[in-house]
Amino acid sequence: MTRQKRELMNKIEEIENFIRADEELGCGFAPAGFYDPLYEEIGALMEQLATLSHYDSVEAMLHDDRWMKSQLGKPDNREELPF
Repeated sequence: MTRQKRELMNKIEEIENFIRADEELGCGFAPAGFYDPLYEEIGALMEQLATLSHYDSVEAMLHDDRWMKSQLGKPDNREELPF
């Protein structure tokens, strides 16, 4: 993972943590639309991350299931599911 991707992921996580903390400390009393600019910034950062990861769009990046398929194919993960 490149440094630029890590920085984007850290910035996204920082913004999400701020929103969660503000909602908890403010008991959900933020005015309507207060977090909209932050969510727009997250969207822009996600688009940059998708471009750096060689995806066509953010949706393609989020719906990529190659990682899950690789994890299910490992021999040590073949135990029965609990449900």
